Amino acid sequence: MYTDLTWKTLYRIINQTIADMLDEQQTLDVLSLRARLLERAEKEEDEVMVLCYWQACKILRRLPATVTASQLMLAARHAFRAPLDNDLS
Repeated sequence: MYTDLTWKTLYRIINQTIADMLDEQQTLDVLSLRARLLERAEKEEDEVMVLCYWQACKILRRLPATVTASQLMLAARHAFRAPLDNDLS
């Protein structure tokens, strides 16, 4: 995998995707976020950024249908440090 695919890049991808939808405790619809990430991936021309969008989408697959922004960022941090088959609990 690309070495540029770092936590900071994934954090930025997730953060920019949800920025217009959230405050720290607002509930977010995970399916809508995944759809938006996939939409952005399809429009992206930079191969590394496409991989980042796909990785961010994978992180969201493991979450409940709705989450708060803080729960989402915690899950993203955990996913970056743990294998994808590792449970979030």
